Amino acid sequence: GRRVAMRCGGCDASWRRLRLPPSLALCLVLLASWVRQGACKVFTLKVKLGVGFRKTSEWVYVGKFGYGVGVNSFAARIRETYPNTLPPNTKLDFESYLDEEWPLAEATAERCQRKQHARRMRIMQTGTDGNFGPWVNGTVRQTIRPHVWYYAVSDCNRTLKNTSHTFEFEFISNQEGGSHFSVELQWAPLANLVNLLGCSIFLFSFWRRCRAFYKSNESLHPVIWTLGAVVLIQYTAQCLHTGHLAIYRSNGQGSRVMEVLSEILFHAAQVVQTTLLITIASGYTLLTSKLDDLDVVVPVCFLVLLMHVILVVLDTFQSEASHRFTEHDGAKGWTFFALRLALFGWFCWAARGTNREAGPRLQSFLARYRLAASLYFLAYPLTFLIVQLCAPYIRKPVMETGIMTAQVGSNIWLASLFLDRGAYFEVASIACSPLPGSGS
Repeated sequence: GRRVAMRCGGCDASWRRLRLPPSLALCLVLLASWVRQGACKVFTLKVKLGVGFRKTSEWVYVGKFGYGVGVNSFAARIRETYPNTLPPNTKLDFESYLDEEWPLAEATAERCQRKQHARRMRIMQTGTDGNFGPWVNGTVRQTIRPHVWYYAVSDCNRTLKNTSHTFEFEFISNQEGGSHFSVELQWAPLANLVNLLGCSIFLFSFWRRCRAFYKSNESLHPVIWTLGAVVLIQYTAQCLHTGHLAIYRSNGQGSRVMEVLSEILFHAAQVVQTTLLITIASGYTLLTSKLDDLDVVVPVCFLVLLMHVILVVLDTFQSEASHRFTEHDGAKGWTFFALRLALFGWFCWAARGTNREAGPRLQSFLARYRLAASLYFLAYPLTFLIVQLCAPYIRKPVMETGIMTAQVGSNIWLASLFLDRGAYFEVASIACSPLPGSGS
């Protein structure tokens, strides 16, 4: 058993209208993906070893870290927290597994037999009076490519005899040069600054265009206000994540509250944007005959948002697992995958219904609208599946690249759609459409 308490250390025209240089926008799309999550400089785990009342835990996985090419280092130590009955300097085994052998170790049913797949084994000792024992230091030298190393603590020699004990295990890892970021996250600090700068420029540009639109029309349509809310929510999420990384740089732990709030807000922005796309596909601003069909859109999407929030909160209580390299791995990721596909199916059904009642000009617009929106809806499912085929140390950047590319691209596309007097203005009653459910 294990209890975990972690401390964690026509595009050209569109660019001109948005006042965003193409080079900056491209940098934003490619680098935004690396910023969502920092790695732990120091992590502490509470683990149970020994023979308990219900089961025996002689071997426990404690963590992993991705090291880059070079001479890297780590340090670990352990102490007993309960029941504090072990003699001083009690010895336990600390095992290191290379990513190439780790699947073999996990596939071995007899846990103590997993030692045969370990690259290195070291002896750890507990301290006196419940204090930490001496640090176990080691180096990881890699010359060809990055690797993920997995770590476990075991008592296969039955040092603990027939009793169960709870230990606190502390681990510190360093890349060559002193960085505490795992290899898949080593670009996070710089990319975060670039992303925040890009978001600031886009937000300022969007505000200027909305102000100009308001001066010429004396009002802003609800679709523009909704897109503005999406952009502002995303910006707030990015600021919270920046604060988390700033705290992390100072104490090696960061702010778990700020990081969770950042992830919740990021998902909220995605759900709101999804709601907007489905609402327009259902005929809002396009067909007055479809207004009565829109009352169900907002409540259903609110439930989807609630599910996202619950999944994010529940995920914070999950222990670190050897197979998880992004916050989208496991049941949480597959649930998001199913929800996005369900929303995409709803979007296609709504667009087909609107298309049946549309004239030729509206049908032409809907064809282009469905194509662009489909790219956004399918970005998460396709990226999620692709990531399963990638090496562990590149899964996170690939996943975040797909998500952020879709989000940034969708923001730019919708801003141009709503604020330019183009195809959407020719078919939409954007100046006078009531809100869904208003009954007017």
